[in-house]
Amino acid sequence: MDPRDRGLTTTLVYGVLRHRARLDAHIDTHAKRPKGLKGETRQILRIAVYEMLDLGRSPAIAISEALRPLQKAGPLKGAAQAILGAVGRDGPALEERWAAGKPLAVLDHRWSIPRWLGGRWIKTLGPEAAIQRATALAEPPPVDLRVDLGRISADDAVARLEAEHPGIQISRVPDQPQALRTRGGGDLFFGPMHGEGLISVQGLAAQQAARVLEPQPGMRVLDACAGLGVKTLQLAELMEGRGTIVAADLDPRQIEESQAQVGRGRLANEELTLTHVEADLAGDHPELDNAPFDAVLLDVPCTGLGNLARHPEIRWNRSYEDIGSRAELQEQLLRRNLARVRSGGALVYAVCSFAPEEGPDIVETVVADGSATLEVSRTWTPEGDQTEGFYVARLRRP
Repeated sequence: MDPRDRGLTTTLVYGVLRHRARLDAHIDTHAKRPKGLKGETRQILRIAVYEMLDLGRSPAIAISEALRPLQKAGPLKGAAQAILGAVGRDGPALEERWAAGKPLAVLDHRWSIPRWLGGRWIKTLGPEAAIQRATALAEPPPVDLRVDLGRISADDAVARLEAEHPGIQISRVPDQPQALRTRGGGDLFFGPMHGEGLISVQGLAAQQAARVLEPQPGMRVLDACAGLGVKTLQLAELMEGRGTIVAADLDPRQIEESQAQVGRGRLANEELTLTHVEADLAGDHPELDNAPFDAVLLDVPCTGLGNLARHPEIRWNRSYEDIGSRAELQEQLLRRNLARVRSGGALVYAVCSFAPEEGPDIVETVVADGSATLEVSRTWTPEGDQTEGFYVARLRRP
């Protein structure tokens, strides 16, 4: 696609996913037979409502574009025209009424937070803070970058980004020397600086796990559940390219992607030993168990409930039951990988979720039985830190 068309398509897809329940509420309010509006017809209506209410497109243009693919839809075409006309006329007033409703209904109708999740937030945070969180998650997030300060200064990175991506807006983050926050720069994954490995696209909160681990040059470090290798690169940067890193993951596709980072990050050097291992981190593995590690970074698989802004589809494909099923595996992973740390070594447990069952509850259980001592524990939130929800804890093995 042309970059402008790609940008608009991305905005529409993510916007509809982020606001789906709210868009459906508008449609269903004005539909005579809401259940009859399914499949492609409903998607077309959602897009048109989103364009009118969130992108400021005039109702006449949004309705005209929506009706074009519905030419052969028979009676549905007339129904769609009537619904969209009513939304264009009454939408803002309807949203004001929803915003004044009971907290659970506000979270559902106005902010598209599933009721099971909204109820949990109201119980743990209180109604006002729950709505603040939902409001923050409704905004398209910035693209966060991590700068490899061993190869380029933050000031030079900003200057190059501004030169290569006209219109980009860049801000620095206090006490986060590697972090840059950007908007309007296009798809930075395809920019030259990313290709050279000078920057990596990584959420601000996700950058904290490796920083809290504080890996030092010369250490032997395990990147457990390494995924695509973004944190592996960060560990190497913090270790100044000296030491041993073992990047392990269960998924061979992730291992392949992680191996592709080696050239981009210039990790092939005589002072750094980097090994990729396909392994079930919850079980035994000779290559991981034959020598203890100085430090382990454990970014566990989770529900992803902290990432509703960047991955809005999570709103619609998670359930309450998922939390418990993930938590059982997470505790297994924590205990098994803590055993891979030498006495006096550190493990950082990280999870992209607000749910206490996936974060503090698991860590507290392990600390309570004397398996480790807790040195650092923090939850990053969209409402408090303008970033994804992320829990990070550093444990020290006795």
